[in-house]
Amino acid sequence: MSKSKMSNWGLGLAAAAVALTLSNSAFAFDTSADKSAPKVSGIGMNITDAAIKPWNISYFYDGTNLPDGSGTVSAGEKIYSAQCAMCHGDFGEGAHGYPKMVGDPVDQFEASAKAGVDAVSNRGLNNNWGNAPTLMDMIHRAMPFYAPGTLSVDEAYSVTCYVMNLASIPGVGDDFVCDKTSLPKIKMPAEPLYVTNSGPDTDNTRCMKDCYKGTEFVVEKAASIGDVSVGKVQKKDSQ
Repeated sequence: MSKSKMSNWGLGLAAAAVALTLSNSAFAFDTSADKSAPKVSGIGMNITDAAIKPWNISYFYDGTNLPDGSGTVSAGEKIYSAQCAMCHGDFGEGAHGYPKMVGDPVDQFEASAKAGVDAVSNRGLNNNWGNAPTLMDMIHRAMPFYAPGTLSVDEAYSVTCYVMNLASIPGVGDDFVCDKTSLPKIKMPAEPLYVTNSGPDTDNTRCMKDCYKGTEFVVEKAASIGDVSVGKVQKKDSQ
């Protein structure tokens, strides 16, 4: 072996030894540090009721839990123009791929869906939203998209009022006032398309042990990944 090759080979061994030493040292350091490290403080905090409040929103389809306050179509138009039109369009036509506020009439929407035609680009509040109170829930909870939960109750009511007016929802004229009394009375055109199940989520009894009652079987062909064989795979049927 030439001196040059010997030198390179020696340097390689030395580098590997140093790397192994550093790796072992780092591992030992991490382990000991984990045992002796002081408790971390100043990171995170207990959540407060005030922090939870903007997200603790659940307005039911029948108006249950709607808050006190009110909003008007005219007030909503100003908020919509400043904070909503950039995504939903100046006239509710949708922009940049975001949802429309105004879609096709319900009968046309249903016909296109049954025909297998695109029923996404033509949907809006006037054909695909079942209840006005849940629209208020959505707007107050999640809008505007870039700053959810920042609208006050009155602002959320106002935007709800305006977009329903924009979508020509029956009964929501220019002078309509949205509040916890008036919203549940609005009949959305798509309401007949929705069915409300007021029953429990499930009647099943929770099983915590030996719950599977099917017959187990073994796949005879061994599974492998590259050169690694994991032997026979035990599998349960899907029935």
